[in-house]
Amino acid sequence: MKNIYFLFVFLLISFQSHASKCPDGSDPVKSVSDDGTYYIFTCNQEGSNNTNKNVSLSNAKSGSNEAEIKIYEVIFAPEVLDELLNLVVSKTDFDFSEYKLNKNEDDFQCRFTMTRIVYENIKEGKEEGWNIAEGNINIRGSNVEFGSNAKWRMGGLSSDPSYMEDQVNLKLTEDGHIVGKMAYFNLHVDNGEVPINPMYPILTKHKRSTPINLNNLTNANTKLFIDVEDWAGAVMYVRNCKKI
Repeated sequence: MKNIYFLFVFLLISFQSHASKCPDGSDPVKSVSDDGTYYIFTCNQEGSNNTNKNVSLSNAKSGSNEAEIKIYEVIFAPEVLDELLNLVVSKTDFDFSEYKLNKNEDDFQCRFTMTRIVYENIKEGKEEGWNIAEGNINIRGSNVEFGSNAKWRMGGLSSDPSYMEDQVNLKLTEDGHIVGKMAYFNLHVDNGEVPINPMYPILTKHKRSTPINLNNLTNANTKLFIDVEDWAGAVMYVRNCKKI
């Protein structure tokens, strides 16, 4: 299905970008049909009468001498074009090839909490005193998934569980870092406020992070930093890991 959308967008953009000119090299004159449902492009073609020939979507026929020019201008509103492109490329696509991933074959379940850290007034950042997300996190080999009880606490669209279930593409590295991309809600939305779409930050091996150590399940010092925006990010704590 994604390939079909990609072909659709590519053809439309190509169609617009490679519009033909009139036989004499001039640009066709664009006008609107009488009923307002399509564009008409008029060229002053060479001929005994030197008359104008109208070429439009409605009357251009294959093989017709009058159908030498076919130009159909497609203009997308920015939000529509963005939506079409999002159908082609997943926002959670990520290349893990630069990382050495965890090869442990055991399955683990851990508890996680995530807090927002604000950098506006303090260079090192100040963690806020409440969880923006919480629940279980499951580690199967290198795959990292949020448990069924995991949830965002940011209101608005974040209450949709699909963001924790489907909009996550994370893996565990050999040295205990969680990398990849996921849907992330940086701002709280109260009832009645305009919904805010999630962001999709990249989780990396942050230099300030204390990685997960699955060989020491009593280790409660796991602290993973997530860079989101200049003014704020997040800290994920992973605790109480156990084999399942």
